[in-house]
Amino acid sequence: MVKAKLNVGFVATLSGRWPRERPQKLQTLYGDWAERELTGVNVVRYPQIVTNTDEAAACADYLRAHQVDVVLLVIGAFTGDDVGCKLSQELGKPILLWATHEAPFVRQERLWANAMCGAMMNNAAIKRIGGECWPVYGDLDEPEVCARVKTLIAACSAKKKLANTSLGLLGYRPTAFYNCSFDEMTIRRLFGIRMEGTELKLVFDRMAQLDADAVHADMDKVRTQFGLDKLPRLPDEDRNLSEENLENHSRTYLALKEMIPEFGYDYCTIKCWPEMGAVKCQPCGVLSRLADDGISVICEGDVDAGIGTIIEREMTGQPTFVADMINMDKQANTLTFWHCGNAPLSLYDMSDGLELRNHPLIGNGSAFWGVLKPGKVTVVRASVIDGQYHLVVLRGEAVPTKRNTRGTMVNVRVARPVEEVARDIFDKGIAHHYSLVWDDIGDAVVQLGRLLHIPVIEL
Repeated sequence: MVKAKLNVGFVATLSGRWPRERPQKLQTLYGDWAERELTGVNVVRYPQIVTNTDEAAACADYLRAHQVDVVLLVIGAFTGDDVGCKLSQELGKPILLWATHEAPFVRQERLWANAMCGAMMNNAAIKRIGGECWPVYGDLDEPEVCARVKTLIAACSAKKKLANTSLGLLGYRPTAFYNCSFDEMTIRRLFGIRMEGTELKLVFDRMAQLDADAVHADMDKVRTQFGLDKLPRLPDEDRNLSEENLENHSRTYLALKEMIPEFGYDYCTIKCWPEMGAVKCQPCGVLSRLADDGISVICEGDVDAGIGTIIEREMTGQPTFVADMINMDKQANTLTFWHCGNAPLSLYDMSDGLELRNHPLIGNGSAFWGVLKPGKVTVVRASVIDGQYHLVVLRGEAVPTKRNTRGTMVNVRVARPVEEVARDIFDKGIAHHYSLVWDDIGDAVVQLGRLLHIPVIEL
């Protein structure tokens, strides 16, 4: 994962003629909440309440010195739009405007906050001068309001991490997989992801150079962990993991585990066939093990599906499953996601069993055969449609699944009728790989698309 952390500036404001008691309470209460609840980011609190443009300039100097990436601005009481505009122009950073509900009304007393009006005023003015502003209205005791703030910050954090991501290309794309081609410089411009290439020959060379004792130690570990000696033999001999394929599995695993950190790659794609299949080291099972080691390698060289993995992993810290959508069940309203056997081990539902076998289609290399666990999932990928990048998002719930073919699979129930989802995929020309994460991050992905100015398709 990427180490870059988002720096969130926190500031409370009011216009000078408004009473300060309530804003001061909000400055403390909401600042404490930000430090406590906005996990995985650095919160930089400006110590004074800002009331005019001179104070806004001083605040901007302070936040700039702390390299803030976004400003969380709590409108303690009505604030003129000169303050919001000054902070926006001085910093050139997005501003998350948080306006609270009005203080309790008393018939013969004045307004104490008028924060909604102040937020509308500042939001409109900031946008008119070309700034970026995201308003939120509500109080800390409203879970949906706090979730909205967290979603916005999560999207900002993901944007920063994408811009600091190094994606290693271990080979290009497989033969006749045009949908796995990509536009490197457009991706750099839109997402910030930088790419470098490493030829597969270097992987093969490292595999050959490994210490024999280390290889055999890993083979013994795998043999024990996955009960290889107890697995029943299948009638088709090429489906049983041979000693040669087990050795190639361990060599591939150890080589990639060494090389990827050495090259400084945060994520990788790999051209897993035909070359790797030809030398009997199809790496599906290797990718499973690496994922739970914190090393995400996207199969079939699919960079655009890999963008989905990067977004998901950076937002959640969880490993992902890159898969094909292979079937739909109208009665259960489920979509079946399947791939050769590359899912992170932590995602498997052991109640249906887990087997380390040969590749389910090619008959060599290694792959895990099993089903994945139930739970909320979000499906994400980038896809080029009519020459323009889009983010594709699908929300659903993985349901208990029984394996009915070789490889790894999971059935996902979705809200819309599955035939409508499939029709949208066909009509829009969305490509065939999807990245699944076991978390509900759909809102944050949609917000990320807005921050990146990339259209979002919600299936």
